[in-house]
Amino acid sequence: MKGIYLDNSTTARPSQRAISAMLPFYSDLWGTPSVPHQGGNILIATIESSYRTIYRFLGAAEEDTFILTSCGAEAVNQVFNSVYHGVTRKNNKNHFLVCATDEAPALMCVSRLEEFGCVGGMVSPNANGIVTPELIQEQLTPSTALVSLSWGNGLTGTLHPAKEIAALCHANGVLFHLDVTHVLGKMDFDLDEIGANYLTFNAEQFHAPKGVGGVLFRKDVPAYAFIVGGIEQAALRAGSLNVPALVVLAEVSKEGEDHRDYLGTETARLRNKFEDNLQMLVPSAKLFFQNQERLPHISVMAFPGYVNETLLYLLNKKRVMACIGGGSFQQIALVMEACGVSRTLAHSAISFSLSRDTSDADVDDAADIIAAILKQLKPVGLEELC
Repeated sequence: MKGIYLDNSTTARPSQRAISAMLPFYSDLWGTPSVPHQGGNILIATIESSYRTIYRFLGAAEEDTFILTSCGAEAVNQVFNSVYHGVTRKNNKNHFLVCATDEAPALMCVSRLEEFGCVGGMVSPNANGIVTPELIQEQLTPSTALVSLSWGNGLTGTLHPAKEIAALCHANGVLFHLDVTHVLGKMDFDLDEIGANYLTFNAEQFHAPKGVGGVLFRKDVPAYAFIVGGIEQAALRAGSLNVPALVVLAEVSKEGEDHRDYLGTETARLRNKFEDNLQMLVPSAKLFFQNQERLPHISVMAFPGYVNETLLYLLNKKRVMACIGGGSFQQIALVMEACGVSRTLAHSAISFSLSRDTSDADVDDAADIIAAILKQLKPVGLEELC
């Protein structure tokens, strides 16, 4: 894919090293580990090594249970399914709380559970794009079973105070689910210190091929199979273990460890350079969330008077790829409005997400192209913009 790719929160370029590592498990080592013969036994050492790497990358303990899934959405669904069967059906705690700016899997899981008599709640972030413990406390009830959050927002880059929210949940007897899709490989954290009961992720955002995700059940939390039909993966996900996917996840986990400091410094430098260049070239551009802790690779900016859909279309023609939501994301205008941004400004917002592959030339050229496009466009009025 040629061009300037600044949409890494949606999907990132798969690691060639990781793909090379998984290929032998399609062509030569294609057995399944559940069989009691050489076709399965030959895989055991690789499987054990891969699990050790993944556990280390997540900071998981031996007593925790990791389940390989087909994507992050499946992982999130398994968490909600586990809490529903392990808590709601046993203790009648039927209140599920999510962030209003979260991605589709969590929001739609709540909608589905409402069909079974559960009650969903949504916490809106503050003007900084953050859900605070105080905002969650206002909506907790004696019936709350689960609080679910994406730690880092893939469109805005904002980070919720996960440790403080986990402490609040534990003090109130509420389970806490944290999706770390946009955080893994981007920043270091101590899982025990964070205190989440469930961790989920989609791996393509840190350079795995599509079709790889995972869920981590911390010790002694309810865990129920979302896909039944066998004893694979501690009887928590039926079907032959996807050994190629496990191997590729271990490889991108190693790379995530290797590149974490680089992303936290060099990629953050490139993001800041991109923002500075663009604000110099387009003084009217509005940069959000820059004065708070945020992910090192994401920038969200608004261009007052210009419709983001139009700008995205013209950027695409110049082979600059950015994001205004869609897919598992909400539209960025809805996310920004939930953070208190005016409707007109929200509809001019665009998210840019870098990766370890992004270069100085990429951010320089992207800023120049955006500025040139805006000079050619005529600003529109309020009615046209919305």
